[in-house]
Amino acid sequence: MKNAVLKIARRTPFFPYLRAYHTLYRKQGLGCIKTRIISSSKKDILERRLHQLEKVCRDSRIHFNPGDRFFYSIDTGIHVLETEGYRRLGNLTPDYGLLVERGLEGIEEMIEDEPGGYPDILRRALGAVKLYLERCAEHSPEIADKLRRVPLKPAETLGEALQSILFMNSLIWMYGHPLIGLGRLDSILKEYHEDPEESRELIRDFILSVSSCYEFKSNVLPGDTGQVIVLGGEYNDLTRIFLEVMLELRIPDPKVVLRVNSRTPDDVWELSYRCLREGLGYPLFSNDDVIVDALSQYYSRSDALEYATSACWEPLIPGRSSDQNNLANLNLLEPLEDALHGFRGEFSELLERYRQELHRYIDEVMENVESVRNEPSPLLSLLFPDCIRNSRDICDGAGYSINGVLTVGMGNLVNSLLNIRRLCYDEKTMDITEVEEVIRDDFRSAEALRVGLELISPGYGMDEDEVVELTNTIIQMLHDKLGGRYKFGLSSPGYITLGESTGASFDGRHAGEPLGVHISPLKFTDGMSYTEVLNFAAALDYLKAFNGGVVDIMVDRPFLDRAGNEFMALIRTGLRRGVMQLQVNVLDPEVLLRARDNPELYPDLIVRVWGFSAYFRDLPEEYRELIVRRALEYSEHGGYSG
Repeated sequence: MKNAVLKIARRTPFFPYLRAYHTLYRKQGLGCIKTRIISSSKKDILERRLHQLEKVCRDSRIHFNPGDRFFYSIDTGIHVLETEGYRRLGNLTPDYGLLVERGLEGIEEMIEDEPGGYPDILRRALGAVKLYLERCAEHSPEIADKLRRVPLKPAETLGEALQSILFMNSLIWMYGHPLIGLGRLDSILKEYHEDPEESRELIRDFILSVSSCYEFKSNVLPGDTGQVIVLGGEYNDLTRIFLEVMLELRIPDPKVVLRVNSRTPDDVWELSYRCLREGLGYPLFSNDDVIVDALSQYYSRSDALEYATSACWEPLIPGRSSDQNNLANLNLLEPLEDALHGFRGEFSELLERYRQELHRYIDEVMENVESVRNEPSPLLSLLFPDCIRNSRDICDGAGYSINGVLTVGMGNLVNSLLNIRRLCYDEKTMDITEVEEVIRDDFRSAEALRVGLELISPGYGMDEDEVVELTNTIIQMLHDKLGGRYKFGLSSPGYITLGESTGASFDGRHAGEPLGVHISPLKFTDGMSYTEVLNFAAALDYLKAFNGGVVDIMVDRPFLDRAGNEFMALIRTGLRRGVMQLQVNVLDPEVLLRARDNPELYPDLIVRVWGFSAYFRDLPEEYRELIVRRALEYSEHGGYSG
């Protein structure tokens, strides 16, 4: 029985085996490999988490291909189970800059000399890492000398810096932390860059290394790895080299976020355009001129200037914040269902009732979230300087711990409210009591009404005062409840999964259908334009809603071939006017339709999903269908002028 978890991991395909682990754990009481945590005391949990790390470092299988430039080994048969009642930290970015500048020996010098307490935990964690490093060197004679130098000592070359990052990154993954970002690599590595061609080759091999174990790293869907490389903010040769290498490799992972601002050079914009035109789905553009001001409300200005992102788009501070930015998805339609129940009154009273139901709903969701504590991690703590200086674990000792939630269904909510106001209060063609009946019946006897509701104009995503004002009113309601305690944003990966469990809504959506995708029209129809969508997005209040605010648009590949320069100028203008973040799916509708019917014939077709790129063939059918539908809408109606 003691090796049951390891055995099942090594014979079961990736996605099913997560369920198998948890089944074993519940039935047999098994924990990490053969450790079960039964005490709730922090000391005991720390001790057992340290034991888990020591066992991973001692027992993990090591693999090295002779001829490889870098060592990057992950034993995908290991799965370190979470402590019951605790939340495993992930979705964050360690301070890889600290690692390459100081090395593990330099980090050890930062630990307090006094015996006992958390400094001893950190020293034992370092001892386990050193043991694993020596095991790796023994298994990799071709590069053993390099591994005995880094990451123990400060990196002296670009190759050594990249090897240091790869080594610790692989160990963090094996220790069970999901969705681990790579940080601002062009900034971290700029001092090590000398020869452009050599740097290009090194970065190419680094990317290929970190993109391995794709299935093991994937979280909810294939490709959802959280491996984000953040480029830009300040620009150097490596910014360009990373983009050039990703363009050459044409792979979906790792993903790229490009920080843009008024100083972004034209050639960086051009490289970004070429990546988009190739259908890679990245970079996601992240607007410094909006985000830094928003972050400065919670973080110091100097730290805000160093921001990277969580697994998708949510800003955080690498190596300083243990922020868990995806603690919950708030489905904004749920409170509307409750607000409409038995309601009779004016529209202003409906908004007030919605506000009350929204706040009650948030209380219920956050009560469950707040009941779960963060699990300690001696390994991650080694790459968070505040934890070392303060002799505290990352679970409660990082410089910042400002958690965040996501929202989904904003477009459905706004359009539902606009339809209610128009039909029940302006035109008075329906009574407010009929709305609840119609959506409860899922429009079974009101198809003509449903179609009309779908075609609402103006609606969410359109640059009209009433739409912008209503959206910002909902943002204010969220901020009144969450502000100061939790960050929140306007983008979420839950638009399909939460839509499946949500009843019909008065925007014309059937029960179970997907909710709206990020900041984008629910349907892109005649009369809409890219210009209008960007103008709408630029008018939203990101000082309050900054935990992800992504405009998500589709572009017809032939259209981009005709008007690529104009389209990129439009994107730059939208960001300059205040769009927070933007991602673009560039797809050929004819190819997409053929791939939908025969995905195996298009194994290399890449699409953007929620905050990551993935191979189209790997996606579940419901995601493929939604991408096809949206692409066809944009292909038919896409244009510039509103």
